Amino acid sequence: MPTVYLTKEQERQARTTKILKNGILEQNTDQKALAKKIGMKHGTTNKRFNHPETVTLGELWKILDGLEMPPEERAKILI
Repeated sequence: MPTVYLTKEQERQARTTKILKNGILEQNTDQKALAKKIGMKHGTTNKRFNHPETVTLGELWKILDGLEMPPEERAKILI
């Protein structure tokens, strides 16, 4: 089986998606409830979770605030 290497961008996207989805689990909620809580359409929220490279900074802040994400976890997104 050949070894597959992710690009730096792909690694960041995967890490961000994992952090956001873990935030959903920790808050014991789902994307629809989060979208309603932060005033964003569910389709937009879903796209931002699955394609984090499309998120704007303002949207990211809303999502992180809605998930009550601690600063340590927020910092991992920027690495």
